[in-house]
Amino acid sequence: MKIKRIIINQMYRNSQLRKAIAFSLFVKAHTRNSIVKNWSINKLHDITGVSVNAIKDRLFILKNMELIEETGLDYKHLVFKSLHSHTAHRNIVIPEFTFQPNTNLKKNAYAQEIKNIENTLTAMLLVEIQRRKNFAKQMIQQRQEPCSKKEYTEAVKTCNRFGYGKKFIDKGISYKYMAAKIGMSVCKSIQIVKFAVKCKLIKKIRNICKRIAICSKYTEDMLVNYTYSYRNHIYKNYANKYATI
Repeated sequence: MKIKRIIINQMYRNSQLRKAIAFSLFVKAHTRNSIVKNWSINKLHDITGVSVNAIKDRLFILKNMELIEETGLDYKHLVFKSLHSHTAHRNIVIPEFTFQPNTNLKKNAYAQEIKNIENTLTAMLLVEIQRRKNFAKQMIQQRQEPCSKKEYTEAVKTCNRFGYGKKFIDKGISYKYMAAKIGMSVCKSIQIVKFAVKCKLIKKIRNICKRIAICSKYTEDMLVNYTYSYRNHIYKNYANKYATI
């Protein structure tokens, strides 16, 4: 699947848009030519398993973004428009995974699959955050060690444009920052990271500082600035680092 970069950027802090796009992707994958003939809310419910009120909310958002259109005689057919651009660099590739529904959940299989697509879209926002960090690191290194004058000039312009500093320091991405940036709870951020790692979208690198507790009587005071102690060592947990796959 491919989605316009501009749509992806609009998904930050907008969970309702992520739900609407996931809904659209599901319908497009389960209909011929992305058209629901003789459409109605009930017919969309049969196709997706989503509740009537939720369908109305999704259609409202998609209509405002001009991503759906009623066509045909008496406007009986509903077309779900393309979400990708014909210009390759304006798209972001969304991986497709084989989905197995959980029979222990009350939510039906179709609705579960839509939720899985929504989680994939959310995970891709995390991937994009990491990609931007990678790009910043690349530009800073290119400015410091350019292979040519042209490369140096381009790196300087890019660094000035985005406000990159003189040195790249990777402090990781905290769950709190992730929650605020993407627009979800900290608990949901943890779930999305697990989902992204399981689907091999990213690799999580634990960021732990280890120090020797030189004198046991000072350990309690030192633990004020550290997370925990174990076998004469004290540890400090920092935000996890990530690598794109």
